[in-house]
Amino acid sequence: MNDMGAKVHNKELVIRSGTEKTLPCVHVAMLGARMHYAVPTILERAGFLRRFYTDIYLGNKPWLKHFLNILPKRQWAITLQRLCGRIAEGIPPEKVVSFDFFGMWYWWNTRGIRSYKDMITLYAKANRIFGEHVVKHGLPGASGVYGFNGASLEIFRFAKQKGITCILEQTLAPRRIEKKLLNEEINRWPEWQPGLTFEDESDHDLLAERETAEWTLADVIIGGSSFVTDGLHSLGVDSEKCKVVPYGVEAERFSFTKKNRSSELNILFIGEVGLRKGVPYLLEVLRHLNSRRIKARLVGPVVISPRILADYSRWCEVVGPMSRSHIQEFYQWADIFVFPSICEGSATVIYEALASGLPVITTPNTGSVVRDSLDGFVVPIRDIEAIKEKIVIVQENNTLLKMSEAAKGRAQEFTWERYSQRLLEVFHEF
Repeated sequence: MNDMGAKVHNKELVIRSGTEKTLPCVHVAMLGARMHYAVPTILERAGFLRRFYTDIYLGNKPWLKHFLNILPKRQWAITLQRLCGRIAEGIPPEKVVSFDFFGMWYWWNTRGIRSYKDMITLYAKANRIFGEHVVKHGLPGASGVYGFNGASLEIFRFAKQKGITCILEQTLAPRRIEKKLLNEEINRWPEWQPGLTFEDESDHDLLAERETAEWTLADVIIGGSSFVTDGLHSLGVDSEKCKVVPYGVEAERFSFTKKNRSSELNILFIGEVGLRKGVPYLLEVLRHLNSRRIKARLVGPVVISPRILADYSRWCEVVGPMSRSHIQEFYQWADIFVFPSICEGSATVIYEALASGLPVITTPNTGSVVRDSLDGFVVPIRDIEAIKEKIVIVQENNTLLKMSEAAKGRAQEFTWERYSQRLLEVFHEF
């Protein structure tokens, strides 16, 4: 992560957890490299980070990087590139506690998953084990602990016993809402996503149970959008403990250049090519438009049946997964970004698309910061006709140029610097 301009100086924070006390340090527990370690890096620059717990991490162990480098590149190319990127330059190595063998176990077991139910069971088990590993370290000197939905239950239970404030980030709409929406998609698009089935809408869901318990324990719940916090409110979570903190991107990573418009329109989608991201609706839009003037690329891991995708091959190119370092090439290729997702938190790909000067067509359920009819369009979920209509509007050259300029301007409100300020303001409210 690049310098955020003027560094945030050490400040004394005050929180309320029974009695007032200063909060000089925070422990962060996070599986994976979410937003390339944004939260722990921001807290470190503010002087608040005491310790960062994660799974596989290369920033403090050259031997692990060497081991990954000797694995067969051709077979594991994308996976290895992602793992080798698990380094946060702004976090001192001595502040990182990583559970690498656990992380390898988790990664290895995900490879054998064949059904959605098995995946959820594995996620819940891995989240529990991760929490137990963190608790064994005792959260020494912590006044606050920052965790993420589904992976914070054991940590928060322990923290509460020690009088430590618990801050939860709800990265996606509540699991119960996500499951309901997914169940509806399964019924709309049967056999599209093999393995994605629910025995019953009320089927036992370990992740949903963990989330519900975490909400009760959390002193503050941070969501990236009102779509997330509204979902929490609808399930009985106290609105007073919920805070909306939109994300940000490293603007300098995404260049915006005015393109010489051709007669073709390049449409880009980035994300999992599956039901939750609304991919069937985009595919149907492309089929209905049936235009030689439109080219579309879908970039991301593919979970939709290859047989079904083959029926749409004349209207789009399914690229598959790409490493973070190559994504910018696709933003540069595109004219517009279409993301008709059914359920998100606040999709970071939309921030990236805006920073690349791409007008965005999306839905309210993506938790996006798109301003309707200014830097893109916000259409109802599952509305094929609305997406078609907006694509036709954007095809007009003047509309595309105006929206591209507006998109880049909008992105300036959602940089790393702005995200850092918004996140730290939550701490200062206590």
